[in-house]
Amino acid sequence: MQKVSRAKNIIDTAEKIGLVIEKICGVLCVFCFATMTIVAILGVFFRYVMQSPFMWTEEVARYLLVWLGFTAVSIALRQDKHIKVEVLASFVPLIVVKLMSYVVDVLIAIFFIVLLWQGYLMTINNIMTASTFQISMAWVLAAVPVAAALALVQLFLNMIKKIFAEFVPKSEIKGKIAKEEIS
Repeated sequence: MQKVSRAKNIIDTAEKIGLVIEKICGVLCVFCFATMTIVAILGVFFRYVMQSPFMWTEEVARYLLVWLGFTAVSIALRQDKHIKVEVLASFVPLIVVKLMSYVVDVLIAIFFIVLLWQGYLMTINNIMTASTFQISMAWVLAAVPVAAALALVQLFLNMIKKIFAEFVPKSEIKGKIAKEEIS
């Protein structure tokens, strides 16, 4: 009984940490999307209505889209909303499905570790500046390692929940999931 309680506590803690990270990323995504929309509308208005275009609107909107897209990766990873092929799972035993799930998680982790490292190198070795603003492109390129790090944390938390869920009765897990769907 104590192992079940400890496993539930670990799952709950991982869930809370993941939720906090998801909320922070969500706020950043909403900010990027809202700002990008306002900047794009300003660009269109001043280009076609005022006949005096701003030179910076397209560039700023593009950089915000980069941050938005990369930040959203960790949200999708936490919610398990990424593309996957599930047809094989219906033809193999449950133990093979679980094993494949862990193998896929390890492969995803390797991908994000490589992305983190290469994104870090790309960011620190950058010598470019933005064309309309004289800011370093490192601020834009930093989206890659930041997103990879956030995705790795979410993946790690999901793996912890998956591993410790093996020690908790399914009825308790399903009850918790049902409660979250209601609220």
